[in-house]
Amino acid sequence: MGIKSRVKEYIASKNIKKLEFYKIIQVSNGYLDKDGCINSDVLASIITHFPDINIHWLLFDKGSMYIEKKTTHNESCDEKCALKDYVIELQKEKIHDLESKLNLNLHKTYQS
Repeated sequence: MGIKSRVKEYIASKNIKKLEFYKIIQVSNGYLDKDGCINSDVLASIITHFPDINIHWLLFDKGSMYIEKKTTHNESCDEKCALKDYVIELQKEKIHDLESKLNLNLHKTYQS
């Protein structure tokens, strides 16, 4: 089961309609039913708007669907920092891919 399937399972468990979910995270209708991976922007939006979703479950199918209540403030901060670092890495990868495409297009333009 992939990330999109787990997102569908999560929104079903929360009794959220897909159209409502799409509006909240600001994606086009049918996003979860289309081929392809969830990009980092959408992942960040899901995590931001649905803070009770367990990111480890969402990404890796590890643990429970919902974040378990933490007993200490530091554990919660550590998890948020780890999540922030993961999203930053996803953003860096996206920026690198976009820069590569841009450089390739510029190279093609100058060769023409």
